[in-house]
Amino acid sequence: MQNRAHQLIDAWRRWGERHRLAQAMILNWAFGMGIGVFCAALLLVFDIFGIRSLLWRSDVAFVGAAMLCAAFAFTFGGVVAAAAVMQFDESDDEPRGRRRRAQASRPHNPVAAVVRAESRRRR
Repeated sequence: MQNRAHQLIDAWRRWGERHRLAQAMILNWAFGMGIGVFCAALLLVFDIFGIRSLLWRSDVAFVGAAMLCAAFAFTFGGVVAAAAVMQFDESDDEPRGRRRRAQASRPHNPVAAVVRAESRRRR
């Protein structure tokens, strides 16, 4: 039993080291879903555009409110996760921090390239 628990803990640690991008996506998606549900709740609490009164007069008020919250949650979750992925600039090929140090140590020497082009105009 003890051996199985150690195997699971080791597997979790290995997964955490290898898949930082997946962890960041899941965490940010959950954060965005929370923001989406909060915004949908504010929409219903303050009765913006009369949505709450329309829902409460309906016979499927709970289903409508749940669908509104789900739509907001998935939309906001996707936007926040996509923004986090676009900000994630580390590659899996190099260990963390090595690429930035290597770029900082190399001097930037721009070189002018000579390009010969023929004129397209007929003479």
